[in-house]
Amino acid sequence: MNLTAKLGTAALALTAAGYVFVQNRWLTTNEYDVTVPDLPPAFDGKRILHLSDLHKKRYGDGFNNLINSCSFLEPDYVFFTGDLFSRDETNLDPKILLMQRLMKLAPVYYVLGNHETDAPNRAHALCEKLRREGVHIMNDRTERIEIGDEHINITGVVLPSGHYRNRNMGFSGRIRITPELLRERIGEPEKGGCNILLAHDPLPFDAYNEWGASVTFSGHIHGGVIRLPMIGGLLSPERCFFPKYSKGVYLDGDHRLVVSAGLGKFRLNNPSQIILVTLKRC
Repeated sequence: MNLTAKLGTAALALTAAGYVFVQNRWLTTNEYDVTVPDLPPAFDGKRILHLSDLHKKRYGDGFNNLINSCSFLEPDYVFFTGDLFSRDETNLDPKILLMQRLMKLAPVYYVLGNHETDAPNRAHALCEKLRREGVHIMNDRTERIEIGDEHINITGVVLPSGHYRNRNMGFSGRIRITPELLRERIGEPEKGGCNILLAHDPLPFDAYNEWGASVTFSGHIHGGVIRLPMIGGLLSPERCFFPKYSKGVYLDGDHRLVVSAGLGKFRLNNPSQIILVTLKRC
């Protein structure tokens, strides 16, 4: 290879490396209007900031870049759908700081993801600290948000660790999420009500629908890690190619699913994502 060819190859490699470097530091915002059957009039136009899968990312000193982007959106509520920390992280003080800052924007509702359930002692301690800060910890429980005489229901479900990996830390024979399993963990939804579900993994969308979720908010898939033009996400954390739900809003009859591509982890052609959902009456 002559000198010119070597220089060209080196320049191409540096360009590709620079693109990957920048891609993993981009922070994008996507806004969606989501029509919801049975949405009470008082909640028409309410704005939900949806975040997920932070893992080890910081986004500036004290999360300044992330908070500034979120503040600009002026949310009414903040939903965080799991993996606030990675299973091998031990210092969780920065996570408390982030939630404290998000609480200044709007009430925060948080449910655990698979990394938290893999570190149950740290997750429990973190949840207790966040609860004292005023964060709504939605682990297998329901809260009612009221405006005047109208309300919506917010339910969070912590999916069992065996849904993500088997006892040998492999991916075969994992626990399947069914409506029956959901009822055992979180009870029955309000019949005829507007029921919003926070569930880390979007792939059991059918089970969430059958359980009775009007809208489900999820993350976990990281946008498919690598996104291919005209195809979408390539890979789920369970090593499944081309996951059915990886990023954006999906409709199934009267049911809606909002999937965040998340904030952390390696990604390609798939920048980190903040979602703002505006609820709309049908």
